[in-house]
Amino acid sequence: MFLDNGLNPEQQEHMDNVYESLMLEVKTINLKLYERLRGKELTEKDVYKLINSKNKNVIINDKEQLEFFGD
Repeated sequence: MFLDNGLNPEQQEHMDNVYESLMLEVKTINLKLYERLRGKELTEKDVYKLINSKNKNVIINDKEQLEFFGD
């Protein structure tokens, strides 16, 4: 499965909640950092584009992370 992190749905929900809680703390402490981090997140649309990409320079490494090698 593409981008499978090995978590079951309950574990993934927990991780999502923890992530959002931490991001809320970052937003409270440093708004500019929060905005920069949020700006770098891939949207669901971005992920679908990558899944269907014909770009041979995008690979999924052994940790199931996307790696980009330019155009």
